[in-house]
Amino acid sequence: MNAWLKYGLLGFILSNVVLCAWSVLHNDIYYYTDIGRDFLIFEEIATKKYVLFGPRADMQGLFHGILWHYLNVPAYILGNGNPVMVGWFWIALIVGFFASVYAVIKKLFDQESALLATALVSASTVQISQGLFHGNGAMIIMPLFFYTFVRYLQTKSVFVLFVHLITVGMLVQFEIAVGVPLALLSCPALLYFIVKHKKWKHIVGFLALVPFAATFILIELKYNFLQFRSFANYLQGARDNAAHTPFVLSLIDRIRNVGTHGVNIVQDPLHAVNIVFFALLLGAIYLSFKKVDKQRYIYLSFLYFYVGYYILTLLHGGYLIKFWWLPMSILPIMMIATIQKYFVKPVFLALLIMFMSITTYQNLHFITTLNNQRGNDFHSWQFHYQLAMQAIENAPQEFGYFIYAPDIYGYQDKYAFFYANKKRGHGVPFEKRLITYVFSEPPPKDFTGHDIDWWVSEKLQIKTQPLSIRKLKGDYEVRTYLLGVDDLKIPSQITPSDWLFYR
Repeated sequence: MNAWLKYGLLGFILSNVVLCAWSVLHNDIYYYTDIGRDFLIFEEIATKKYVLFGPRADMQGLFHGILWHYLNVPAYILGNGNPVMVGWFWIALIVGFFASVYAVIKKLFDQESALLATALVSASTVQISQGLFHGNGAMIIMPLFFYTFVRYLQTKSVFVLFVHLITVGMLVQFEIAVGVPLALLSCPALLYFIVKHKKWKHIVGFLALVPFAATFILIELKYNFLQFRSFANYLQGARDNAAHTPFVLSLIDRIRNVGTHGVNIVQDPLHAVNIVFFALLLGAIYLSFKKVDKQRYIYLSFLYFYVGYYILTLLHGGYLIKFWWLPMSILPIMMIATIQKYFVKPVFLALLIMFMSITTYQNLHFITTLNNQRGNDFHSWQFHYQLAMQAIENAPQEFGYFIYAPDIYGYQDKYAFFYANKKRGHGVPFEKRLITYVFSEPPPKDFTGHDIDWWVSEKLQIKTQPLSIRKLKGDYEVRTYLLGVDDLKIPSQITPSDWLFYR
């Protein structure tokens, strides 16, 4: 490899690491609903010690695994619940993820391909890494999953098989919409390979799946096969009781995604240009078989998992959301970095540099947006924390508080209030006290549900008029109530059990 290319790629990767850490470097994280919910689960684990349920995957009773949350809890405890400290742990995971991409492609191909793959993956990860949630765990483990599958076929090592099946279990725990299809692809293929080569003792390796399946099995036994029934609804195309999507629309969605969004070198709204790289990848795979290249079976394994995944998702139907295709995008990115030998190298590198320039522009534009949003936007941790601190800044020694959110959950503000309360107050969440605060998020423009006045009167059973209504940044508000005997004796319909909805 030319020195200028090697050091140029190293510089590009390092600059992307800095951009990945941009939010935590500025004492913030990209903070959306799922991340707020995850922090509430971190606290649940830190308090209860033993928790089986991960976050809900649908309204019907399907849940993700709990592994991501246990993985984060040590950082959560060490940081005393500070999301920024957990954010630093995420950056450590991201750096380890980049290292795994490099190691896997170097082992399977060569150093030049490994550096190219790491560069492309680092660029595609900048926006994601500002705030991680459980589905990103599947993305992080994907290189090891792929490598151990290929390596087992090459070596027939039972240890490699055992490690691969551990990654399968981790994928299912992190994101069932990714892990289950990949398990359905991996396990039968491995069993076929074991039987074909008469490696009967290797079947014992499947015991590696037991610890990861245990939480789901215990939930099923305790709750009358709740998740199995939910999964059956999924196979019929239902999601959160929504209308079924016609099969042809689901198929078109998969075909469109597999070569555009699913490649994810260039991101939305320019994702359609990824089809250029996907076409080059398919061409290289064709040439690898035509030339009887020894690495053609690696590409075949890639096609098996990548295309097979999209086919299996048709069992569910509906449209693929970003969190489902994003972890899979790591596979085509890694493979694309290895195909330069099949094309005129200067032309391929020029095309690669052009696309890396586009992604760099997109990432810098995103970072500029983050700078403007910090402390001022719904997706900024600082924003929610500052609002919570303002809401309780003059709170008495003991108070109760409720959080109204038009989407019911309000996870971001629930955790922000919990953390602010640890720092300053003595509040009791979702219980009425003599002094009670009601914090409310602004409803969206097209919101047609019940407003805050109805919610306070009917759900909280508070008929007293508020002592004050303070308007906060972003159309948020906090109401202060001095409750009399009548309001206190009537129980609220919103209770502490609503803190983490549907658990």
